Amino acid sequence: MTANDTTIIPSSADEETLVAHLYTEAQGPRKGIYLSFDQAQRLLHFHLPGKQLKELSYFNRGYNNRVYLACCTDASEYVIRLGGRFWDHRKITNEVQALALARKALGNVVQVPTIIGTSVDQTHKVISHDYIVMSRLPGVPLDSVWDDMSLEEQEKVVDQVAEIFARLRSIELPGIGNFNIQKEIHWLQSDGKFAETMAYLPRIETLVKTIESGDLEKRFQGMSTQDAVAVVGRPISFTHGDFESRNILVVGHKVVGLLDFEFAGGFPSEQEWCAGFEWLFARAEDPFDKGEQEKLKSMGQDQKQLLDYFLRILKDKHGIQQFGKDCEEYKVVLYHLQINMAPWWLRDTLKEDWTDKQRQSMTTAADSLDKALAFLGC
Repeated sequence: MTANDTTIIPSSADEETLVAHLYTEAQGPRKGIYLSFDQAQRLLHFHLPGKQLKELSYFNRGYNNRVYLACCTDASEYVIRLGGRFWDHRKITNEVQALALARKALGNVVQVPTIIGTSVDQTHKVISHDYIVMSRLPGVPLDSVWDDMSLEEQEKVVDQVAEIFARLRSIELPGIGNFNIQKEIHWLQSDGKFAETMAYLPRIETLVKTIESGDLEKRFQGMSTQDAVAVVGRPISFTHGDFESRNILVVGHKVVGLLDFEFAGGFPSEQEWCAGFEWLFARAEDPFDKGEQEKLKSMGQDQKQLLDYFLRILKDKHGIQQFGKDCEEYKVVLYHLQINMAPWWLRDTLKEDWTDKQRQSMTTAADSLDKALAFLGC
């Protein structure tokens, strides 16, 4: 980490000062979610009695959470992550369970954080926000040094990432979903945010019926080779959910850590391709989003070489093939369809307050949704 990656939280700063000068978001998941020096000390004292906070720093990264580095007087260091306001303690529960599964599968290949304490037990919640206190892993985020590496060093990183991916993929689970089962379902009020996509509701309802009947899968299986059809039967597997370079820690060209399992779960193993590996141009992008498709076309020669190398290592060494071809393509379309139907990236503002960029993003999402429904026969 460089000095630009963190901001020191003064021990003397009160909440009013911090909100005015540091925690200034007017919208989004982190609005109103923050930690003072005194609150951090209380967390450490509760979960690690005897620890004394020396310095608290705020990581200037992320969107869904607010993350801090707590340095203690005995030179030990811990990461404190506050969950964004659009989620509750179930996301914390999910990550705790995901880390346990990942740690077992990864063995000594790469480290994942050790959980020190959480807010899962609501009766022992030290502060008002949901949080995780965890060990700090060595290394720096891969995205901060990737461009400075030689092609040979990048290939060494890719070798390690392929093995990590294969080990996580080997975890087979009996059911689909995240690792927290709840009887209650909580809905967010949209305030008319999704008016552009609501016009497609009748076609979406038709699509749901087609999926439930099995007709959609049969239709696309009939268009493909026998090899592609065989891939459909893969089991539910562990997926990280955000396998990007910002969540990979390195020392030199050695991968030493993997972070952020908050959206991990048991899903069809191919779905990892839709939610990760953008940094290698390997993500299964929305085929109807011109911007994303143009990005794929912009790959340089070295990037193409790395992508080919990554896919070859996965196939030849680990028996994993890239997802999104032949009959599998319709699953990529379905994945991006549900994103465009209710865009997670649309911030919590009324439609009349949208920026030009937000309006354009919604127009793009609606256009992609229309084309996806047509592709799926609805």
